[in-house]
Amino acid sequence: MTAATLHPRALWALPLLVLALVCGGAGPAHGRGDWARGDWAWPLQPAPSVARPFDPPSKVWSSGHRGVDLRGFAGQPVLAPAAGRVAYAADLAGRGVVVVEIDGVRATFEPVRAALAVGDRVRAGQTIGHLQLAQSHCLPAACLHWGVKRGGDAYTDPLSLVGDAEIVLLPFIDPATPPSARGGTPGTGAVGARAPTKAARAAVRFALAQIGDPYVWAAAGPDSWDCSGLTMAAWAAAGRSLPHYSAAQYLQTAPITERQLRPGDLVFWSGGSGPHAIFHVALYLGNGQVVHAPRPGTTVRIEGMHSWAAPDYFGRV
Repeated sequence: MTAATLHPRALWALPLLVLALVCGGAGPAHGRGDWARGDWAWPLQPAPSVARPFDPPSKVWSSGHRGVDLRGFAGQPVLAPAAGRVAYAADLAGRGVVVVEIDGVRATFEPVRAALAVGDRVRAGQTIGHLQLAQSHCLPAACLHWGVKRGGDAYTDPLSLVGDAEIVLLPFIDPATPPSARGGTPGTGAVGARAPTKAARAAVRFALAQIGDPYVWAAAGPDSWDCSGLTMAAWAAAGRSLPHYSAAQYLQTAPITERQLRPGDLVFWSGGSGPHAIFHVALYLGNGQVVHAPRPGTTVRIEGMHSWAAPDYFGRV
């Protein structure tokens, strides 16, 4: 929806296919050290989507998100990302917590029902517990909070330990979902498309950080958004200026086709009579997915771009 036009079509959520956002270090206090070789394994399999990325505070005493939240399902095995030793396995404030020490690094997992005891040695990929729903950061869904700390307050992005610092777009499919009910449109959204630019990665990171914020007509942050307000702010975070109006945003992009889409591009819906009738815009993520602020009564979310109506136009900022 735009600040100028409300449209009656509603956007309905389908089963979520989402992305893993693999970020680099965030400065000396929280960055990668020589011990971070990028060879750890994912603690959930198949490789999960990221519900909330690493967002460390500017000061060690400030609030922030000192880990990542990975989407999963209740009862899913939680795996040791590398060989180590169980340092903690118990309930803490009503939430199951497992801590594994790996070469002087403490990897924390919660909420997890422990399958091992303190002192047990673990190998990479071994089950250390099972994901719980209680006190999940993603209620009503289940997700695993994974934190990595070296020393007193030296937190690092866990995702930097499982690969390089690029955005990796992966479909998330709940193993309990039958194939016939899995969302997405075959052949759309270029899997393995050309990597996004640095500016596009910044725009994507900004938009993903707003997931869960409410839709408010004509809003452009910091805690509520309409569709063009979100895309405008996302690209502003990447140093690019866009107007707060979806049709005008299209006029400031280079037109592309759906097959040319890559993360950070803009996806537009029109009333059917040309670009001047565009009424909605979303930010493309990959694998046919977009992040957007759909309509009043909803929040910023990730959805399949074909989940409610086929988009009409595509543009590159």
